Amino acid sequence: MRATTVISLVLALVLAGMAAFGARLWLNTERAQLASEASRPVQVELEEKNTIVVAKVVLQFGQRLTRDKLEEIEWAASELPKGTFSSMDQLVSNDEEAARFVVSSIEIGEPIFAANITQPGQRAKLSTALTPGMKAAAIRVNDVLGVAGFVLPGDRVDIMLTQDSGGKAFVDVLLQGVKVLAIDQIADDRKDQPSVVRTVTFEVSTEEAQKLALAASVGRLSLALRNIGSAETESLRRVTIQDLVDPKVAEDLRLQQARALAEAENTESEAEVMPDQVESLLKGFMEEISGRLDGVETSIDEANSVTEVPKPVAVAPIALAPPKPTTATVGVIRGGKRSDYRVPVVEAIEAEPR
Repeated sequence: MRATTVISLVLALVLAGMAAFGARLWLNTERAQLASEASRPVQVELEEKNTIVVAKVVLQFGQRLTRDKLEEIEWAASELPKGTFSSMDQLVSNDEEAARFVVSSIEIGEPIFAANITQPGQRAKLSTALTPGMKAAAIRVNDVLGVAGFVLPGDRVDIMLTQDSGGKAFVDVLLQGVKVLAIDQIADDRKDQPSVVRTVTFEVSTEEAQKLALAASVGRLSLALRNIGSAETESLRRVTIQDLVDPKVAEDLRLQQARALAEAENTESEAEVMPDQVESLLKGFMEEISGRLDGVETSIDEANSVTEVPKPVAVAPIALAPPKPTTATVGVIRGGKRSDYRVPVVEAIEAEPR
């Protein structure tokens, strides 16, 4: 064995041993460091958490806030929503003069907002439920004008005014999207059972209250219930007796008719490709029938031109049948419509001698 080979082998063994020793030393150092860190006491920094007061049960109009109806829960954000409370002590008091009441329904788990409750010592009345700057105005209705009792507190309606001046009746939309505060003496916006009422109270501005008061004295007011999520206003016009003779189709029926017409137009546009082909087929059919009829007439003429008869032949009497029609009606349907054409009957070909 060469000396260089022995030297290389020895050098490789020495380097391998040094690498193994270094790796073992590094592993021992890391193990000791991890053990020392694990033995250190863990210091947990306790962050201050906010709390917020929410409803523990469903709270309805007029109920007093008590501890058994509220609860405090943790609030992850550093700031509370504006108008909420962080402690039940801010809402609940054993003193009657500091008691708070609900003026707008609150669901379970919903934060208590200052806008939904009264001020300390203030009773839950209709005046406390009014938006600042707004007024409460009431009108008298019956079971028809009040939408059969389906108008409930919290709904929004359009108010229409019907007048009859000089024998000419007309209807105007007086107000749009007016909020209903109460029906009769009920202001609970959780009421969901319809009932026939006689009075409806609205939340309106001062000018709108003036319009309601004047309209109630000059005409008849009626309500139109709006969709709960409808917030748009419409551009309206006065409706007179002349408009009653102009029949209007319901919106859903009008859309159905429009779709049906569009489908019919598409079908007709597809069928317009066929007329030329149908006409060419009919033309060829007519030419073929005419050619065959010409051949039949020629054969008949040739038979009549024979003057010499070899010998008389006894011919049995033939019962004459009534003449058959020489033309027939052919119906062609294209685009959903039927067209009739009169053509010679094919039976005439049978007269041709075989």
